[in-house]
Amino acid sequence: MVSIVLEKARELGLQITGLTFRSQDVRPGFVFFALKGANADGNRFIPQAVQNGAALIVSAQAQDLSVPFLLSHDIDKDMADAAYEFYGRPSDSLGMIGITGTKGKTSIAYLLESILTQAGRKVGVFGTVNYRIAGRKICDAPNTTPAALVLFKLLAQMKTENCQNVVMEVSSHALELQRVRHIWYNTAVFTNLQRDHLDFHHTFENYFNAKVKLFENIADPQNPKPNRAAVINIDDPYGQKLAAMLQGRVRVITFSQERVSDFRATNIREFLTHTEFEVNGRPARINLLGKHNVYNALAAWAAAAANHVPQEIILKGLAALPGVPGRMERMSGKQDFFAFVDFAYTDESLQRAFATIKPFQRGKVFLVFGCGGQRDRTKRPLMGKTACTNADYVFLTNDNPRCEDPQQIFNDILVGMQGHTNYEIIPDRKQAIRRALDRAQKNDIVIVAGKGHENYQLVGTEKKHFSDQEVVLDFLREKKYV
Repeated sequence: MVSIVLEKARELGLQITGLTFRSQDVRPGFVFFALKGANADGNRFIPQAVQNGAALIVSAQAQDLSVPFLLSHDIDKDMADAAYEFYGRPSDSLGMIGITGTKGKTSIAYLLESILTQAGRKVGVFGTVNYRIAGRKICDAPNTTPAALVLFKLLAQMKTENCQNVVMEVSSHALELQRVRHIWYNTAVFTNLQRDHLDFHHTFENYFNAKVKLFENIADPQNPKPNRAAVINIDDPYGQKLAAMLQGRVRVITFSQERVSDFRATNIREFLTHTEFEVNGRPARINLLGKHNVYNALAAWAAAAANHVPQEIILKGLAALPGVPGRMERMSGKQDFFAFVDFAYTDESLQRAFATIKPFQRGKVFLVFGCGGQRDRTKRPLMGKTACTNADYVFLTNDNPRCEDPQQIFNDILVGMQGHTNYEIIPDRKQAIRRALDRAQKNDIVIVAGKGHENYQLVGTEKKHFSDQEVVLDFLREKKYV
């Protein structure tokens, strides 16, 4: 498919040297896409882009400019078309594995990366924590799935560095905004579907339908990739629905803890340091906690098998991964209580965190959490109720308030806390974490939830350095526990 942007540039005899939607990155010969986002309108920065040497401006709004201009009727599509062509169609020759679903994407990506590395393959990864080549971080992740201009540029780098597989967390936003347009996948993984992102999708069905787009890609008869497979969790009702939709159209590989499936986990034994289980009778171990991570291991196992990785290598790869940043990450020291940092930011993920520690609970459970601003408000009272129902004591604090009034966020959460008294509000997140750790006695468990791997806090329009892990470790050092 021809990019109308690059075709326009050719008609005008322009030598295009780069593509960007950030005016500060424009250099002579660049195409500047004036992208209108949720918080900023790229049209405001067209003068800066022109001043920096933009050869062509693309916008969904008519402009009267001194440089060539193209009116776009679908700027997301036009960006993807241009990036795919400009960077040499890099995804066509890469083994692409896409992972979608509400929860588990990051852990599955890490597990798959470990397995494929054990198999001797060079692997590129796009994920919520960062983007990597052969385990080396190439940049932080501004989005779970980057915008098409960034995505294809990095895919071209992965191709140049001889990656054989690319493991990609594919968000519902990316699917809706056409960021992954032109990528044909070899394997698509579905984890589960829970309440999330309704501020963007508005209804649960819209959210599901966005996820389905990844599997329509796998099932598309025009997809030229070999050995295509859809890997699906059939313990999730939407997974069952998806599997039924795909039957007869593409190879469907199922995994489960409860049902007959291609890969089924049984005899699960949980510890505070690792989890043991059997897959189709074969013993396996992961250094991750909880039954939900068994689902993640099953997904990684099935996806690896679909990509011709032998079972022995899969087992080694699962066991080799030490952990996943910010996913029930244990903060170890000589203290006589337990502290975990977890990315849980929905009521379901909070419930999962509580379920993970429940078998080992010998003391009280303290929870530190908040909710992000300018995001789905419907989950806030649900999280408040889950927190007070399951924790002995809750420290309600700021997460990433962004440009929303923190008190309004607290008020929404407090609706679900009505009737409970086992909480206090400490807006300063660092102070809240330290208060929880200070309260912990022998055998108590502290969970710091919501931000996980993030090393920043978004307050207003400012992005401040902040790490839950650093706050916990600083406290433990002060107390001589590490």
